[in-house]
Order: sequence, then C-alpha cells, then structure tokens
Amino acid sequence: MLHGAINGKNLKYKLGSLIVKIVHLTDLALPHIGGMEYVVYRYSTMQREMGHESLVITTKLPNTKRRETRSGVPYYRFSKVGLSILPLSLLKKVKPDIVHTHSYIAALTLSYFSKINSEIPILRHIHDVYIGKYKEYSGWESSAMYEKFEKFAITLHYDGYITPSQYTRRKLIELGLQPSRIYVVPPGIDLERFGKSDSAYVRKKYRIPKDKKIIGFVGRLSTGKGPQDLIEAAKNLDAYIVIVGPNPDPKTSGIRGIKDDLQRMVRKYGMEKRVIFAGKIRDEEIPLFYDSFDIFCLPSISEGFGMSIGEALASGKPVVSYNITAIPEIVKDGQNGFLVKPKDIESLKDRLEILLNNEDIYKKISANARKSVMNYTWENSLKRLMKVYSLYLS
Repeated sequence: MLHGAINGKNLKYKLGSLIVKIVHLTDLALPHIGGMEYVVYRYSTMQREMGHESLVITTKLPNTKRRETRSGVPYYRFSKVGLSILPLSLLKKVKPDIVHTHSYIAALTLSYFSKINSEIPILRHIHDVYIGKYKEYSGWESSAMYEKFEKFAITLHYDGYITPSQYTRRKLIELGLQPSRIYVVPPGIDLERFGKSDSAYVRKKYRIPKDKKIIGFVGRLSTGKGPQDLIEAAKNLDAYIVIVGPNPDPKTSGIRGIKDDLQRMVRKYGMEKRVIFAGKIRDEEIPLFYDSFDIFCLPSISEGFGMSIGEALASGKPVVSYNITAIPEIVKDGQNGFLVKPKDIESLKDRLEILLNNEDIYKKISANARKSVMNYTWENSLKRLMKVYSLYLS
C-alpha cells in the first residue's frame, strides 16, 4: 500500500509529458556494494532511460573519479566533509526539480535547504533504522553517539519520507514523524536474472561433491548480517557453507569486518573443508551463486527490506532467517522459508536440518519461493516512486 494522498492517479513513468531533473544524494554509491547503493543505481539509471535528467551526488571512493558516468548517469563525488556542506551551493547551481536524498552526512544541510527553499522538494529515503541495535549491527562498542545522531538526522524536517517496508515506516512513526508524509516504496528484484542457470556453477567452481547440499549466505561480513550465527548453527550439519560478500572497510562503511573472527570459528569447529569464503564476486556471478545454493540463510538482525533474501527467493531457494524487522514482510514462515526467533541458534539449526533432510518439505517450500516475489519488479517499484514524486511536482 502506498501511503499519502495519491488519489488513485494512474500516472505514467514520465508524469504525463513532464520531464524532470532528479538529484539522488547518497553517502555511498557504486562501486561500493550494498542495498542502498544498488537502489540508487537502479532508480537513477531507469529514470535516465525514461528521459528524465537524473544524477548522483556522493562521496569519493578509492579508484573513482571526481566526475564520472555510470550507465549514462553522471556521478559527482566529494569528500565526506564536502558532501556535508556542498549541497546548498550545488543544488542552487544544478536547479533540480526534486531531490531524493539517501544521505545522513548531508542531512542537516538538506533539511535547512528544504526550509529556506520551498520551490525544490526534498524527499528523504530511510532504508533502515538502526536505533537500539547499532552496536550489534556495526560491531563497534561505542554506538550510543551514533544512535543519538541517527535519531536526530531521521527526525529533521523534509517534505516527505520514503521507506522500503511497512516495518521501517512504523519505526519512523514511533520517532514522531507524520504518517501522511511517509510513503512505502519497496525496491525491485531483477527477476529475469535468477533461476536461469543449471545450478551447478558453485559446485563445479569449488569441487563440492554432488551428494552434498549447499547452504548459501550473501552479505557483508559483519555481526549485523549474522554469518557467525550461520556457522554456529551449521557446525554439526552435513552440508557445505558458501559465504559470499566483502569484509567491510570501516573507513568507508563505518562497519567492522569480522572475516578473521569467522575464520577462527571455522578452524575451532574443524569446518575448513566445507566452509567457503567466496569474498566479493563479479556481478555476472551473483545469479549463478544463488542458483547453486540449495538453501539460503541470512541470520540478520536488521533488514529494511532484505534484497539478498528477495534474490534468493527469485532463484527458487527456501530462506531461513530471523523473525525480525522487515524480513517477515517477504519471508512467510512455512510457505517460502522459515523464520525463527532472533539469536535462537538451536532453532536456526533445526530449520536448516529440516530443509536438508525432509525432501517433501523442501520441495513444497521451494515451489513457493519464486512465486512469492513475482510482484517485486523494478518497474513496479519505479512506478510507485514516480507517483510519490508527482505529489510534490504538481
């Protein structure tokens, strides 16, 4: 459901004949890997393809240029300090029709801009809310200061707010934001990419025996995503564990990587021969990995939507995850996967074991997996987003 005064308009992508200039402002963008980064990439690229003038303003990463083009979209990169103070002068120069910000770094500046310049609407996209769980999510002991900043930044004034799930919307309402100005726009899933291969890629690449099942994980190697819980739950299971994802760099993401901790766990439990750290893989390999998994497990403590979960379901794989945050909106317990109480390692192990050993249950849940996400297309997501834009451009 799309919240706000849409009035049932069946608007076209281009808002009728109106072509608009859209600025996406984000703390991180490709080539940095993450759900938010991919959302920015997909929206800005599709908007360009439709004839709109979309551009991305973000921070400069190693081996990137100050100005570059990705899939036809201009990217302007600044230091973190620059991103925090430049938007005022830059937006006055660019003169966008609408600003779609995903940024915390520029939050205060953009909120101020929205108050002094009512001609340019600014919509704030909150991808997740980490208040109360940032310590565990990030892996850092000193999290209280960040949580205070997050609450301050979220509750700043903007013209409207976008969330990827009903869960995130509820969190914003709890923080005091006006419900009528919060719009739920789930991201899309590249359905056409998944479930198309022979499912043998990973087995061949790592020489995994044909009689062994594969439990897959895709996500950054951080405490918040839960790879440590998967290893703990699977230590006595007869299956291979394939862990895909980068070890995050705290300098860019603010999140502590735990690859060394995970490798110590693997050695402690004698799992060296059946736990594979695939690291950061090539984009064209992503669907091949998902297709090769028998089961997908993401014991994450916080998901604003759960992009990797959606991609696993699109590959027809049953998902085992925690019953927390937005995950129950996409994983239905006993239908397309299993949900367990957060940090209940024994229950996590139990559900994985059921899928490994009970062929009837496995087939039933697998058959529902892809069907459960067929409406999550990028086309549908963009239509919803452009409807929200229309409220502020009329």
